[in-house]
Amino acid sequence: MRMRLLKMAGIGFVLGMIAGNAIAWLTDGTIVNPVLVNALGSRAGSAAVQTLLSGLLGAVAMGGTLLYDLERWPLLLVSVCHYGMIEATYAAAALLLGWVRSGRELLVMMAVQLAAYLVIWVIMFLRYRAEVRKLNHLLEESREENRKENRKEKGEI
Repeated sequence: MRMRLLKMAGIGFVLGMIAGNAIAWLTDGTIVNPVLVNALGSRAGSAAVQTLLSGLLGAVAMGGTLLYDLERWPLLLVSVCHYGMIEATYAAAALLLGWVRSGRELLVMMAVQLAAYLVIWVIMFLRYRAEVRKLNHLLEESREENRKENRKEKGEI
C-alpha cells in the first residue's frame, strides 16, 4: 500500500506541476503569476514555489484516490474525505500563489470544482453499479448451473 501511495502521489506530483504551469500560462500568458513575482521578488523563486505547490496539489489528488481502496469506509465518507483533501490543498495553494484574489473568487472556483467532482463521481458510480449488476447476474447464473449439476448428480433430473 505504501509503495502504491508513493507511486500515485509521484505521478500526481508530476501531472500537477505540468497542469499548474500550463494553467498559469494559459490564464496569464506567463508561467509565473505576476502577483507571486511581486510578493517573492524573483521570477525563478516564484516559478519554483508555483511548481512545487502545483505538484503538491496533484500529489494529494492522485494519492488521495487510494482512499477508495478502504473497503470498510462507506463510499460517501471516502468521497467527502477525498474532496476535502483536494479542496483544502487547492485553497492553500490558490491563496498563496495568487490564483484567486479574493475569498469570493475562491468560493466560485471551489463551487466549479465541486460540480466537476460530482459529475465525475456520478459517472463512476453509475459505471461501477452497472459492473456490480453484471457480476451479480453472472454469479446468479453460476449458482443456477451448480444447482442443476447437483440435481443431476442426485438423480433428480
